[in-house]
Amino acid sequence: MGRSRWQALLALTAALLAGLALAGCGSGSRSGADTYPTKQIRMLVPYTAGGPTDIAARSLGRYLAQDLGQPVVVENMPGASGTAAYQELLSAKPDGYTISMCALPTAVLNYLTNDVGYTRDSFKPIAVATQVPSALVVPADSPYRDLKALFDDAKANPTKVKVGTPGATNTHAAETRRITKLYGVPLEVVPFNGNSEVQAALLGDNVTVGFVNASQDVLPAIESGLLRPLAVGTPQRLDYLDAPTFVELGYPELVHSTTTFGVLASQETPDAVVRKLEDVLRRASTDPGVLDGLDRRYVPQQFLGSAELARMFAETEETFRGVVGN
Repeated sequence: MGRSRWQALLALTAALLAGLALAGCGSGSRSGADTYPTKQIRMLVPYTAGGPTDIAARSLGRYLAQDLGQPVVVENMPGASGTAAYQELLSAKPDGYTISMCALPTAVLNYLTNDVGYTRDSFKPIAVATQVPSALVVPADSPYRDLKALFDDAKANPTKVKVGTPGATNTHAAETRRITKLYGVPLEVVPFNGNSEVQAALLGDNVTVGFVNASQDVLPAIESGLLRPLAVGTPQRLDYLDAPTFVELGYPELVHSTTTFGVLASQETPDAVVRKLEDVLRRASTDPGVLDGLDRRYVPQQFLGSAELARMFAETEETFRGVVGN
């Protein structure tokens, strides 16, 4: 065989081997996504046990474990309005074995308010779990019988009305500041660590009014008459709370205080893994056991997946950017 023909054969062999190697890599990548998961998954919760985020995580975690055939361990990582959990998520290997619950708008307000080392571009949204509306509540014996009386007194006494919120950089604190900015009602935000602390402060007469999640942990106090709602922050009335909306009371812009609880991965997580998790959460959204665990009142009627949660991140950022920061 001539030298030139021999060189040509060697070149052809090398090319074929390279092609096979690339094909093998591609096949391995696909099979990795196809076989995910092969071990335990961590689901981080940015808040303490017992709250709405934790309740959602545990219900979803049970379904994920059953559907995917691997354990799902829920880890509560409270701190800095969720920042501790998000930073843990982003420090973990981006392979889908560490995911996190999130709460909007709080997750966005964190990076608008402070340099926390991430923005919405750091995450890859997976799906929405629940959406919990908010309510402005007062103790049963409060002199304020309606929202007008509260706001009129706040205008007449600019340092008097203190609003307890379940966090410093959450939707309730930000929406309270929007009330002042948009409608000239002087309100002082007094942040606490969760609904339960706001409720205790209200009953102890340490704050005037509470702006809280109308979630499973506070509804019993409302239903028993211990707390009385003055307004809810949804576009339409809620069938389980006897209270008008801010909209019908003349405040049409106050519709951004609903808390959306979702599931996130880090940005570099493979798309195929995210799609697999999104598909499982889509199935979970129609499972009777999951619906009961999440509380059907809070589960969106139509499944909201990765694209919808990403859109909510962007819209939240646009709504609150001028109120709290950059």
